Amino acid sequence: RIPVLDRYTDRGTIAMGKVESGTIRPGMKVILMPTRNVYKVDGVWMDETPLASARPGENVLVKLNGAGMEDVQKGFVICTKPACRAVDKMICQIMVMDLPEHAKIFTAGFQAIFHAHCAEEEATVTKIFETTDRKGKVTKGAHFANVGMKVICMIELARTVPCEEFDNYAFLGRFTLRTEGKTCAIGKITKLPPKKD
Repeated sequence: RIPVLDRYTDRGTIAMGKVESGTIRPGMKVILMPTRNVYKVDGVWMDETPLASARPGENVLVKLNGAGMEDVQKGFVICTKPACRAVDKMICQIMVMDLPEHAKIFTAGFQAIFHAHCAEEEATVTKIFETTDRKGKVTKGAHFANVGMKVICMIELARTVPCEEFDNYAFLGRFTLRTEGKTCAIGKITKLPPKKD
């Protein structure tokens, strides 16, 4: 799994990112999520040095055979089979940190920008399932939440974003919700919608 941080052209399209799990070697076939396109890895470099393989924690450049500039974008994830999920809604557990001036409470319909690994997408909170306040009091079916509360809610995104459940791949399951230059909430994805094959 390599979330793509940036890409540029140099006799082919080269994606830049940090290996988060697994290894990548030249010659292997990779799937680019969320488009599900399959590409062959033509080369892997670290600081201009060609590598035979790259391990987790290394920042690498990956040349993808046959990919155009528009096929690879920031926030996409390079995977091997089985590929990671790409979803536009998810159930997550968040901690409300700070709210913008115009919205003093966190309710369904709250809009923010969802930031996970390298991806950014517009998001809307569609439903709040339960809240837990600082004293640990749980309210099922709550209608709103305040700063400092833990909330289990459903979030819908404007476009699909590659991600995973936090328990399986922590680095693809963590995110923040930001608006007006403030981080309003940090959270983890607890459940993704069932797979449609």
